[in-house]
Amino acid sequence: MIVETAERLFAEHGYDGTSTARIAAEAGVPSGLVFYHFATKLDLLLAVVQERPAPSEVLQSAARARTVRRRLRAIVAAIAEELENDRAARIIVFREAQGRPEIASRAAELFAEATETVAGLLAGADDVVAEPARVQAAAELVVSRVFLDTVQLGQVETAAKRHAAMIELIAESLTRPLPGVRAPVHHS
Repeated sequence: MIVETAERLFAEHGYDGTSTARIAAEAGVPSGLVFYHFATKLDLLLAVVQERPAPSEVLQSAARARTVRRRLRAIVAAIAEELENDRAARIIVFREAQGRPEIASRAAELFAEATETVAGLLAGADDVVAEPARVQAAAELVVSRVFLDTVQLGQVETAAKRHAAMIELIAESLTRPLPGVRAPVHHS
């Protein structure tokens, strides 16, 4: 209850604008209980940011799709849905990463985990012929674009069009060999 209340208040008022006394009061617990569980307010903020599902959990359903296009659609939908459902944490990370290295570090870890997971999913598609560097670049593009689109609130229709165009561009890039580049051999 303390972490959930802190998450809501940090998202609404920012870290600096939220006192531990207010968190305790709105959580319905004695003020000292916050410090019993968390040595500092920063530790509570870190707990809020740490309680995110692993990207591999969020993206596991995308592995069922066989082709790059279908996997990309599933990946984009899963990331967008998770970020939309986790709006408070997204706001906190975006706002607090600016001046708090611990939060910036956690955001970088989540980005790297998501990118690695997406790259693995794309590399495992039946029709991918791209070399690993191109697959990695595609994964970074997907994760970055979807995250940036969720930060721009109210841009759902525009984001959906951008995502569709991005999916087509990446699918073409990963399923057609570049001239002069040998396609990797898949062993099933």
